[in-house]
Amino acid sequence: MKEFPVELFPEPVEIALFGHAFRVSQTVLTTWGILAAVLALALVYRFALAPRLKDNPKGPQQALEAAVEGLDSYVGSKLHGMGDSFGAYIFSLALLLVASAFVELLDIRAPTTDITMTLALGLITFFLVNYYGFKRRGLRGRMKAFRNPFLVLSDMVAPISMACRLFGNMFGGMIIIELLYYAMGNFAVALPSVAGLYFNVFHPLIQAFIFITLTLSYIAEASETEN
Repeated sequence: MKEFPVELFPEPVEIALFGHAFRVSQTVLTTWGILAAVLALALVYRFALAPRLKDNPKGPQQALEAAVEGLDSYVGSKLHGMGDSFGAYIFSLALLLVASAFVELLDIRAPTTDITMTLALGLITFFLVNYYGFKRRGLRGRMKAFRNPFLVLSDMVAPISMACRLFGNMFGGMIIIELLYYAMGNFAVALPSVAGLYFNVFHPLIQAFIFITLTLSYIAEASETEN
């Protein structure tokens, strides 16, 4: 039996620059690559596919507007009037999470299989929860909520719970795919490909939806004003 190695953290990448070698996190490089690719696609869409925005959209403009309106409507239903100022962040977050999973189809480890990446996203949610909590309820109203020890514990645990949930699901999917290729060897053709489509396309969409829904739920709960 051969060893089946599983690395909890991605191996750092060594880059030579100006005669000096630097060790950079693979997660950071992949994330910057994803951001650059998304930006390039956005520019292509804006200047090539939809150079002139129309009042009666068709084709790519209609598809994008439908996606944005649907997401804005969902965010607005969760945040009760705060969706107009928050939809852009949620849309960007959804793109990042889905694109991070798609890179595995290129045999690149997804950034979301790194606990430091998912923890960073969880901490952003923690910051937004408290920012909107103080903004909507004021200092007195927000501090009044902290008199409940359960709510304090919930606020502290929420980013860690979200980070571990996203990391565990994405990391587990990666292990399953690698295990299939390892077990089937030269016969790894049909089954790993089908499983790969599930774990790199459908499964990430579910995880992105869960992460976004939890983010909106925590923010809505923290920003609820008393009657």
